[in-house]
Amino acid sequence: MSRVCDCCGKGPMTGNKVSKAYNHTRRIWKPNIIKVKTEIDGTTRTVKLCTSCLRSGFVTKKVPVKKTEK
Repeated sequence: MSRVCDCCGKGPMTGNKVSKAYNHTRRIWKPNIIKVKTEIDGTTRTVKLCTSCLRSGFVTKKVPVKKTEK
């Protein structure tokens, strides 16, 4: 799965992990990407979003309606 947000385009970042002795080793920071079902143009689609886009309300999650029997 590619780790890129469909809304904002946030992806992995690279940099250095710096130890207490100031040794540098390369590392990767991955964004918190989740798959969310949402309604876009009247159709239900699954999109990959970072949690910051989901919290800010760019899309709304589509929650299935449970039918109760009587």
